Amino acid sequence: MKTEEKTNVPRVRIAVLGNMNVGKSALTVRYLTRRFIGEYRSNTDLLYKQTVTLDSGVLDVEIVDISAENGDDFPVEQIQWADACLVVYSITDRTSYEYAQRSLAELRQLQNSPSAYLIGNKADLDHLREVQETEGATLAASHAIGFCEVSVADNSPSLYKAFERLLAESRARPVKPRKFSVSKMFGTLIGNNGTRQSAATTVSGTVVPCHKGELHKLKRRPMHHTASL
Repeated sequence: MKTEEKTNVPRVRIAVLGNMNVGKSALTVRYLTRRFIGEYRSNTDLLYKQTVTLDSGVLDVEIVDISAENGDDFPVEQIQWADACLVVYSITDRTSYEYAQRSLAELRQLQNSPSAYLIGNKADLDHLREVQETEGATLAASHAIGFCEVSVADNSPSLYKAFERLLAESRARPVKPRKFSVSKMFGTLIGNNGTRQSAATTVSGTVVPCHKGELHKLKRRPMHHTASL
């Protein structure tokens, strides 16, 4: 009789939060696959599952790309699920920066809030800039978190450093209880072109539509990789 293989690989969960059209999906896929997909819109959250290798060892990583099309309510469930939160705005859109300001303020109010990092995306569009780099740096400093500007389109090295900093910090923190997890494996597989951009190397993974109304009903299960990337 076959028995399910157990693993002691640590797991880290990251929530990517930001207004519409800031490049959250493109940023997440760029980190996981080293590919640029352009931005696309989704009316549901997407959960990416991947195994990565850092200098400190192997990690199972889950990243929820939180849709901003589900209303103005702060996504408390998703944030409480996460070990860390990546807050993203576009330097070409002041409204998205204000969204990031509000999100960080909400994070501060949460008990046992996850660690956070602020990213200003679309740095390649400096001629369309509406938010100065000093504004992002000042906002991050006021919350005692890291900050950088990146261009997902140009494959900025800082993008990888931001994710890896959050992964390292989260791995060092005590494991927090989970209110939900997603166990249904359906959706589109994401690929990896094998280019090594940093110390992190992706191994395998899936992307799963993640419907908010189902989150609290689902129990946590071990992750089963369904394909090699």
